Amino acid sequence: MGCLSFECKRCRLFRINIILLWIGVVSVACVTVNWIILQTGSRSTSPPEVMHLAAVSCGRPNYQGIRDIKKPMDQTLTMIKSASLFAHNPLHIHIFTENDMISMFQTEIDAWPARVRSRVTYSIRSVDYERYLPPKLITQWKKWYKPCGSFRLLLPMVLKDVTSAAIYSDSDVIFIKPIDELWAQLKEMDERQVAAISPTAGHPLGGSKLNENFISHSTGLFQINTGVMVLNFTRMLSSDWLLFHDEPKSDQSELRRVKYGIDLLLPYYDEYKEKAEHDQKLLNIMFHFNPSLLRQLPCSWNFKNNFCQDEDNTCPVAERGGAGAVHGITSAFFNDVNPTFRALYESFLQYDFETNLDKYLLQPYLQQLAETAEGTFCLTKSHVITTSLKSSVRRLMSEDN
Repeated sequence: MGCLSFECKRCRLFRINIILLWIGVVSVACVTVNWIILQTGSRSTSPPEVMHLAAVSCGRPNYQGIRDIKKPMDQTLTMIKSASLFAHNPLHIHIFTENDMISMFQTEIDAWPARVRSRVTYSIRSVDYERYLPPKLITQWKKWYKPCGSFRLLLPMVLKDVTSAAIYSDSDVIFIKPIDELWAQLKEMDERQVAAISPTAGHPLGGSKLNENFISHSTGLFQINTGVMVLNFTRMLSSDWLLFHDEPKSDQSELRRVKYGIDLLLPYYDEYKEKAEHDQKLLNIMFHFNPSLLRQLPCSWNFKNNFCQDEDNTCPVAERGGAGAVHGITSAFFNDVNPTFRALYESFLQYDFETNLDKYLLQPYLQQLAETAEGTFCLTKSHVITTSLKSSVRRLMSEDN
C-alpha cells in the first residue's frame, strides 16, 4: 500500500513537471511571436487607405472660337499623371467630362504601365447638370466662366455615395510632392471644418470684414483660390450653412441655416451672380458667411505663378519647404511670360512613365529651365519647385531599385 502511494506521488510529480514544461514552451513561443510582431509591425496589417482625386474636363473654344478638346485633355491627363506618379497609397481618380471625351480618356489611362495601374484606379462619368439644377440654369452654369468649371460645386452631392472625401484639382495643376501629404489635411481639420483651401495671396489682405468678398481669419482677411481643394463630403452635406444676410443680427438663431446642396447654392447664386463671375467667387462669398467651416490650406499646395513674379506676393511656407502643387493660372503653362512654369508642365506632358525619372523627367525640366528662364524673376524662386521635384524623383527611383 505504501509503494502504491509512493508511485502515485511520482506520477503526480511527473504530470506537474510535464505541465510546467508546456507552460514554459508556450511562454517562450509567445515571447518570440511578440518579438517578431515588434520587429515587423502590427499583428494584422490593414489595407492602405484609398485616396480620391476628382477632376472636371470639358472642351472649350480656342482663339478662333472652335471647340478644342486636346488642350483640356492634355492638361487633365498631365495633372492626374503627376498625382499618380508620386502617390504612396492607392489612388482613385474621378474624371467628369463630356460624352465624346470619355473613350479618349479611357484609351490614354489604359495605356499607362502596369506598375502604375496597380495602385491607380479610375472612373469616368459624364458631366450631368440636369440631375441637380432646374432646366433654366443648366446652360448658364455650363458656361459660367469656363465650360463645366462650376460642376465642382456639385461634387459633394455627386460623389457622396462613393467616397466620404476627395481632393479636387483644376487641370492646370502639377503635383510635385506625394498627394498623400495633401490627403493628410483631412485629419488636420477640426470637428467643424468641411474643406481646406489655399489663400490667393501669401499675406493678409486689406479691406473690411463686412465685405462679402473677404473671409475673416485669425491671421487677417483673405480670399481663396479653388484650384486645389480638400473636401470632406460628409461634413459638407451634414453641416448647417448660414445663408447670406444684409444686416448682422444679435440673435444668431434668427438667421437661416441650410444643408449644402441646391437649397444653399441657388440662393447664393441668385443673390450674387452679378458680382460672382465664376464659381470661385461664389464659394468665397459662401465661406465669408461661414468662416468656421473652412481650414486655410498652406499656399504650398497651390503655388501659383503670382507667387513667382515679385517680392510683394510670396508663399513663405513653400520658400522653406518646397511647393507641393504648382498651379499655372492665367495660362502660365502655355505662354512665354513664365518659362519656369511652362518648363515644368512640358516636362510632365512629355514624360511617358519611363523608370529613369532623373533622365526623362527631372533633367529635361532643369535643362529647359536653364535655356528659357534666364533673366526672369521666377528663376530666382525656382528652388521652390526643384527642391520638391528632386526629392520626389529620388524617392521613387530608390524604391524602384
